[in-house]
Amino acid sequence: MKIPFFKNTVTNYFSMFVRLVQGILVTRWLISHLGEAQYGLWIMLWSFFSYALLLDLGFGVAAQKVTATELYKKDIEKYNHTVSSIFFSHVSMALLILPLTFIGMYYVRELFHLPADSTAEYISFCRRALFLSGLAATVVFPLGVFPEILVGLQKLYLRNYIIIISKIVELAGVIIIFSIGEGLFVLLLFVMLIMGFTQLAMLISVWRSIPAFRIRLTFDKEVFKGIFRFSSAVYIISIGRMIWERGMFLLISIFCGLAPVGIFQLGSRIPFLIQQVALPYVENISPISALLHSRNRTMHLAQILIRSIRWVNFFAAGATVMVVIYAPRIILLLFNVENDEAAFICRLMVLFVYFLLVCRIIPEKFLTMAEEHKFLAKVQSFESIFFILISIAGLLIKPHELVVVGAMIVTKFIGTTFFVLPHLIKRANIRFRYFVLYSFFEPALLALATGMVCYWQYYWLRGDIHEFFLLVLAGFSGVLIYFPALYYMMFDHAEKIRAKKIISKFAGKLRRA
Repeated sequence: MKIPFFKNTVTNYFSMFVRLVQGILVTRWLISHLGEAQYGLWIMLWSFFSYALLLDLGFGVAAQKVTATELYKKDIEKYNHTVSSIFFSHVSMALLILPLTFIGMYYVRELFHLPADSTAEYISFCRRALFLSGLAATVVFPLGVFPEILVGLQKLYLRNYIIIISKIVELAGVIIIFSIGEGLFVLLLFVMLIMGFTQLAMLISVWRSIPAFRIRLTFDKEVFKGIFRFSSAVYIISIGRMIWERGMFLLISIFCGLAPVGIFQLGSRIPFLIQQVALPYVENISPISALLHSRNRTMHLAQILIRSIRWVNFFAAGATVMVVIYAPRIILLLFNVENDEAAFICRLMVLFVYFLLVCRIIPEKFLTMAEEHKFLAKVQSFESIFFILISIAGLLIKPHELVVVGAMIVTKFIGTTFFVLPHLIKRANIRFRYFVLYSFFEPALLALATGMVCYWQYYWLRGDIHEFFLLVLAGFSGVLIYFPALYYMMFDHAEKIRAKKIISKFAGKLRRA
């Protein structure tokens, strides 16, 4: 099976770009046309919708894994029974959303903190909006299994094409709805319909990719038990991840107040953005790991892992060095804020995110698909409990946001360095010395060289030119260093030949023009 790695990655980034631009435009129009109160209601409705995804219980990843191992080629009936069991598990979990929605409708005043003088008409409007959101979540939630199947088929590009088209249609619909004077309820109905049609388009893509695929009106208990053993561990991993991602804000808020939450949010925005930029590339690792592991191609998989970590390190190290040097200037340019504490948190968090990207995220995806999900669940559970305990203990002694940041860094460093990485090296049969030199040392060395150039520019030019031009100069210098290095350090022989052909073809077109 030929894996469309390049196409998947490029469309992942293009999809991310479209969603980012669409999100910015829609947010601006929502605030402008709806006002702050109804925009707040819109945000609350989507927050509840996102919490409904917690009912997935890891079944989506299970569908991805069983598809990536190509069970549909080996035994289509067993595959259909397996996916059908996952689908109807989603249906049963989705049915819990409706009673929770009705409870929320009853307590809508408390749930949305509606003012005491809210009219009966506005309260009724909020209830209808919540009901529509809950109904849409009930219908759309079970269909979430089909995008996961496309990922398992190594056809992320099909999923991305559908998402891109749906986001463009959604953007056009928002323009039309506001231009004809309609409001939040019509907008909510339209967006929910778009979501439903998007998931149905995913289902059609699955059918075209696996012509014999069928959803059976059956529920196989034995198949479900096997799925649940895997999905429950995956769910524990995702819950553990959510605890530290969202728990940091909650702990800081409880012990330190809202102002430190704002400082932490300000300092962590850029590091988490770097993490989000790297994830479209990393998403390819899960289905590839499941496929190669099922074929027992350990050596080939080890090569892919080492090369993937090297690629992520190549770009993440450069971005990290730039942020460490220019953190105060970046925060000032983006948020118009000068805050030394936020800059320090930004530098600390970007180093932490770099460590996660290079040492944790890819190994975790591989180990999950290589039947090491129970091991990861134990590590994640230990990290979550340890993080909460030492954070609370530290905050009781000194209530400061850096206590929470330090607790998170220490916890993840111990879990990754002493448990996850050694297990990865042993499980994938990787040579430790080669792994460190090739995947870690060489890209980091290049980033340090780039950092020396950028720091020299920062040291001599800060205060003399505007932040924007200072960052542009730093980015241009980084590109001049990184692009030649990309060719000589990262491309293998076949990729160098392909790059030369593309450059020659492009140069030929320029000459003819």
